[in-house]
Amino acid sequence: MKMSRFFIAVLLILSSVCLPLLQAQSSYKMGVIFGGNYSSLRSDLFTTASGRLTATLGASVLLGFENRFELISEINFAQKGASVKTAVFNPENRPFIRNYALYHNSFEAGVFAGYQPLESLPLRLQAGGYFGGLFHTLNRSDKNMYVGNYENIVEATQVTLLNESMSGIDFGPAFGVSGGEGRFRVNVRYYLGLRNLYDNIAFTTENHRIKSNSIRVAITYFFKDRSEWY
Repeated sequence: MKMSRFFIAVLLILSSVCLPLLQAQSSYKMGVIFGGNYSSLRSDLFTTASGRLTATLGASVLLGFENRFELISEINFAQKGASVKTAVFNPENRPFIRNYALYHNSFEAGVFAGYQPLESLPLRLQAGGYFGGLFHTLNRSDKNMYVGNYENIVEATQVTLLNESMSGIDFGPAFGVSGGEGRFRVNVRYYLGLRNLYDNIAFTTENHRIKSNSIRVAITYFFKDRSEWY
């Protein structure tokens, strides 16, 4: 239900912005995307030790309207996740803290609307949403590492039981800025995951929260300049 409401809201917003401009469409172009993605995880079960910095690859189609408005659709592959703090319990000593990599891979489809406030400055504000399919190849052997409670093993959870949360779906809004003209475009965006990834775990009865977020800086190279599509 939450997912359907989110996409309905995104479609309504994009429709209200772009539908009046369809008759004024002036250009379109296609390109490839390369950049960097720094992601993290938010949860009530663990403390994040560090995020994950990786490369991202993708493809883009841009529709331009009257030189001030644009609509961008993208398909991207990104590696996400975070390194989280875990406790290793010892019967004779206090538990000591180690890190476990809750990493996953994401294939994402996104749609973004862009607006250029000043005609003389090639800087655009962007807002939209994304939908991603997740999968992981995590190590299942570290069963002596726990999260949830770093002092009491009775109230703690094996971190490997959370591996399945890194497979399934994710979605949410994204917003940022874009700069450049011609064949090159630089995008800086923040992606806020709304999906509770803990719900990807089957047969669980507990109510915990794991959500994603990331900052992405990418360059789009378009195969043809805007003027060549007229």
